Amino acid sequence: MKKRIKILVSLVGLIIIYCLICLSLIWHEALDKSALNGKVDTILVLGSKVDGNNLADSHPEKVTQERLDTALLFAEKNPQATIVVSGGQGSDEALPEADGMAKYLMDKGISSHRIIKENKSLDTYENLKNSKIHLSGQTIIITNDFHLYRALLIARKMGLNTIKGYPAPTQYDSPLEWTGYYGHEILGLTRAFILGK
Repeated sequence: MKKRIKILVSLVGLIIIYCLICLSLIWHEALDKSALNGKVDTILVLGSKVDGNNLADSHPEKVTQERLDTALLFAEKNPQATIVVSGGQGSDEALPEADGMAKYLMDKGISSHRIIKENKSLDTYENLKNSKIHLSGQTIIITNDFHLYRALLIARKMGLNTIKGYPAPTQYDSPLEWTGYYGHEILGLTRAFILGK
């Protein structure tokens, strides 16, 4: 019985250490905002949920809007930059995320000529894989602070070694929401470490 308890305690300890390592990697990347000062040729905004019954009444959920609002900062500083919005249509969405994201940017004054829509992807790996052909020059990935480390890890495993990232700040409505996002990221990182996607 004591041996089983020791094994269980050791296992729990290892899981806690692993989670802390993951969190430190995530937070380290989330604090790096140096990319804001450089010239950018392509802005890649990774998709997240878009609400609405059709394109006309579509609107990004909070996390998606945080990414898009951060992309607008880069678009203003780099008027020559192309913006790639990447995201397909989830089972609980009425339209592809990229379509709703592009609409939001255009409503904020971005010309449609600057926007490329990649509307087939269903996860971070596919976002990057399917957007790769649209990236040129110095590219910046925009995604939420909690998601940036994993996005860059996957990008570099694809050979996108010069790509940079910038964290969109996330506003948390409750501790439960924070736990959900970071718990999901730790699981996603585990998959990325093992499978590369």
